Amino acid sequence: MDKEKPLPENKAEMQFTESVQRDAELSGEDMKDTENKELLEKTKDISKVQEPKKVANKKKKDHQDETLRPWGETSTVNPLASVPPRKAAQAVATAESEEEGELASTTPVENEPSLKTDMEGTKKQEKEIASPKLSSPDTTVIEDFTQFSKEKLVTHIAGLQKDTDLKQMANSLRNLKARFDELFEESKALALGVFLKEEGVEADDFFYKGDEVDQKFESIYHDLNKRKNQHHAQIQDQREENLKKKNLILDQLRDISNNNFDIDIKVIKGLQQSWQDIGPVPGNQHKLLWANYNALLDRFYDSRSIYFELKDLDRKKNLMATTQLCEKAEKLSSKENSNAAIKELNELHEEYKKVGPVPRDEQENLWQRFKLASDKVYEKRKEFIESLKSVLLENLEKKRVIILEVQKYEDFDSEKITDWNKAATTLMNFQKEWEAIGKMPREKSKEANKLFWGAFKKFFSKKRAFIQAFESKKDSNLITKRNLIEQAQSLVDSDEDSIKISEGLKLLQQNWREIGPVPNKYRNKIYDQFKGICDTFFDQKRSVYKVQNADFEVNLNKKKAVIDQLSALAKSAKINFDEIFILVDAYMAIGFVPRNDIKKINGLYDETINSLIIAEGITDGERNKIKIQLEMSKLKKGPQSHFKLNQKEGQIKKKISSLENDINIWKTNIDFFASSKNADKLKLEFNQKIESAEKGVIALKEQLLILREA
Repeated sequence: MDKEKPLPENKAEMQFTESVQRDAELSGEDMKDTENKELLEKTKDISKVQEPKKVANKKKKDHQDETLRPWGETSTVNPLASVPPRKAAQAVATAESEEEGELASTTPVENEPSLKTDMEGTKKQEKEIASPKLSSPDTTVIEDFTQFSKEKLVTHIAGLQKDTDLKQMANSLRNLKARFDELFEESKALALGVFLKEEGVEADDFFYKGDEVDQKFESIYHDLNKRKNQHHAQIQDQREENLKKKNLILDQLRDISNNNFDIDIKVIKGLQQSWQDIGPVPGNQHKLLWANYNALLDRFYDSRSIYFELKDLDRKKNLMATTQLCEKAEKLSSKENSNAAIKELNELHEEYKKVGPVPRDEQENLWQRFKLASDKVYEKRKEFIESLKSVLLENLEKKRVIILEVQKYEDFDSEKITDWNKAATTLMNFQKEWEAIGKMPREKSKEANKLFWGAFKKFFSKKRAFIQAFESKKDSNLITKRNLIEQAQSLVDSDEDSIKISEGLKLLQQNWREIGPVPNKYRNKIYDQFKGICDTFFDQKRSVYKVQNADFEVNLNKKKAVIDQLSALAKSAKINFDEIFILVDAYMAIGFVPRNDIKKINGLYDETINSLIIAEGITDGERNKIKIQLEMSKLKKGPQSHFKLNQKEGQIKKKISSLENDINIWKTNIDFFASSKNADKLKLEFNQKIESAEKGVIALKEQLLILREA
């Protein structure tokens, strides 16, 4: 080939740049064909220089002799002399890549330049891309084995098993093999001469396998050659891996140059350093990789320049927006509602983060201005929280009072559903008060909530158990009410006088009301049946009362006369209690009056009794005694007197028990209040409650004593 004339430097650079850009568009196969052409030319040059060695008196090698040699090895014949040029080129390429691979573990094959942004750096890159060189000189030592015997060759090749320098080992192995083949051929030729002389047969019948030294050499050589091939395969795998890594870097550069040209330049420098650190790639990919690499970097820097011009305009817009946020933040400190101010300030902080960068010389001043406005809002919020603490403490004291009230219902018990519902309504009202009061100090709220809701849940748990038991009683209530119907019918059909029948029916009616509900499907039926029996009797009785109305008028006049006597006693200077009780008993014994006059005469009687009680000269103790005695007399003379007396006794006992329970709770929990002005006030109120309750217990016990004596 004729040499091309050198181009001027500027034209050469332009031509090379165009070549690089064109190569960046080539596919991998195009690059591979180009490399193969160059390699073929190189192979032809090597074929002209290297001459094959002659093998003494041999046109053809024994098949058995060939089996003694490792795959891919020949004795002293030039391996390129008997193959086509293209295959010879591939063989040379393989040999060269193996030799380069032996250096890969210590030095990179390709000298990959870093990116320069100026023209001088670009020129240097193009020159380095066009002619990559090894980064370190070949330091392989060529040894002379021409005087070695087979035994010495075996000793030396055995020593190579410990050698870690694979390149040196490969060279030594090649030279050792060449010397060994010479000695082997000499021994074989001598053995063949003896064979022909002694046996007198043709040479084709001769088979020579060598002695133990030959076999030992071949065995060690096979192992070392296998080790060398494995190492070359590892190098090739590493280059393929490096190719993948560099393609990943190209993908990153492609993404950055398309979308992220505002990225920190340190990232680009890091990718460049990673590119250089990765190491060599397969030779047919090197040129394409470098072309793409430089093209992407050029695109990145062009886009980055435009980006920063636009970014400068954007920073000025951000400056205006950030200034407006500072002005809004400065106005928040004058707001009365600190919660709303904090909420708006947080929104402004979020907007501030989203606005984006401002000119660097304004950045710190703007932030300090915004921070100062924020600090004022936070300081005002802090003052508000301090004032809020006293409110939270007051709320705590109020809720503690509610806790004490709710705790009274922890042991609530009743046989009536109405009582349970009434208590539940009271607790629900306490809950509304609790929720309306507001928050408490955080460190105390957990304990207070536990006490309140614990008592609350305990009551409703008991109520739920009562309801379940209540529902289970409906069937038994049905049986009981059916028995009452039978009793009512039997009583009406009896020969008893109408008064006893009337009292009996009223008692049955009272029992009916106390029994409780029945299953819904029977409720109306049995009620109508029971009511029909009672209504029939009382309708008949009313017709009889019409006849008896004249007698009732007489009774009315008698009661009026007794009331006049009681009124005269109230006006006398000295009141005789025995006379009062006699008149009261007489009034109670008189009997019925006309229905229309019952309310009027009873009201007149009550007014007269009250005038006696408030008369001068009577102590409070005597008044209470009179009240109790009068009430007992009224109960004794009235219908169902025995039942009502027992009922009254039960009510008094229940009140005594309730008051005593309240006193115990108040005394137990009075230390629950903290030492404060409000707490002392509450303690005083509760002490007054305790004193009043104790007096009530004493009065109720006196009533109970009088009731038992009645």
